[in-house]
Amino acid sequence: MPISHQTTTRIKITIALAIMTTNCFGSNPPNSTYRKEGFTLGVLPAISYDSDLGFQYGGLSNLYWYGDGSEYPAYCHSLYLEASMYTAGSTLLRAYYDSPKLLTNIRTTIDFTWYKDQTMDFYGFNGYQAIYNKNFEESTSPDYITRVFYNHHREMTRFSSNFKGYINPSNQAFQWIAGFTFFHFNIGPVDISKLNKRKKEKDKLPDVPGLYDYYTEWGIINKTEKSGGNHLYLKAGLSYDTRDKETNPSKGVWSELFLTYNPVFFSSHKHHFTRISFVHRQYINLSRKKLIFAYRINLQHKCGGTIPFYLLPHITSSTLGSATSQGLGGAKTLRGIKRNRVVGNGTFMGNIEVRYKFMRTKLFKQDFYLATNIFSDIGTVTQAYNIDLSDVPEEDKSTFFRNNNDNIHLSYGLGLKAALNENFVVSTDLGFAQSEDDGTSGLYINLNYLF
Repeated sequence: MPISHQTTTRIKITIALAIMTTNCFGSNPPNSTYRKEGFTLGVLPAISYDSDLGFQYGGLSNLYWYGDGSEYPAYCHSLYLEASMYTAGSTLLRAYYDSPKLLTNIRTTIDFTWYKDQTMDFYGFNGYQAIYNKNFEESTSPDYITRVFYNHHREMTRFSSNFKGYINPSNQAFQWIAGFTFFHFNIGPVDISKLNKRKKEKDKLPDVPGLYDYYTEWGIINKTEKSGGNHLYLKAGLSYDTRDKETNPSKGVWSELFLTYNPVFFSSHKHHFTRISFVHRQYINLSRKKLIFAYRINLQHKCGGTIPFYLLPHITSSTLGSATSQGLGGAKTLRGIKRNRVVGNGTFMGNIEVRYKFMRTKLFKQDFYLATNIFSDIGTVTQAYNIDLSDVPEEDKSTFFRNNNDNIHLSYGLGLKAALNENFVVSTDLGFAQSEDDGTSGLYINLNYLF
């Protein structure tokens, strides 16, 4: 199945121009192939191009401190930094700190992210209840409206801190979880004037309403929510973790149960809401830790209150492996399916992978391996987001809405991984959507395994 024009223009092409590693303190002991001491730094300059956003430039790095190496591949401290910008204005700044040693017997993670997305995907609510018409964004179609019909502007500022500790130090598999996340969102229509800068007249996008504009006009998106706001998540939960290592485990399970609460007094709106989330991952060694079967299931459900439309895609987790934690659809949830295609008050997601390490060697005196994976992802809305269609013109209802409930969204694909010292993993996944209602395909180049 060919990759669509829209998908190819959004492919992030990350070029590993340099991987700089430094062992600053001590040296690896003799015959210790898989032991790492001291400090390691991985750096990846990134180059990408998007026909609407322009060229992206910047870079990312991950610093690891392994101490005396006695717990390798577990690290003592990790600091991830990323800064990039598109010439048309979209910008990402992120700092993520992770340490099991900062506080005694407590895992501490701190994240700060500022992300301005000029064209955040928006396809409506409740999965297949919202009709996706690819012709609206294909310039060669007689039904063409604009290439950014299914987009809006979103600027997000996030500060998050999470803590995990042992319930009983003698059985370290069971842990408690607590934390908070502060969000500030600035939402609006796509800024067409910015996207049209430096474009020839024939290539400029028309200044016409998109789906977000129609939803706000029809009152489906509440006028008090349409511009964003401030929110504070309070989170508490339990974790059961028996993995043999954190990055690409060869055995064990990792299950988490969360309750999150957004109180009114920290919100820009008059409504609180509560969510419960369950995520389970299991890793099965099929052959000498080289061939691994892994799967993940994630269930999220609203318990009460009203969730603003722009927080519906947010997925609660104890760690943030990427700049955004949202879906379903896209690089971190349903690969090959359009970002935010599956959105509701409650959702279910499943991922299965078979991973195979086919080469292991030394690179710049560091541990290095190559691996491949085949996968399949599924998702669906289990709890619909209530929408009022009373102000939608009758002639538009059949164009934008279906009466049936959501169904299974399915994708499949394969990937390639390159790992340095077990923890710094450059990941490439190519996914294909089973249904054209979800798009066609997607190529994703990021850091780390999906789960």
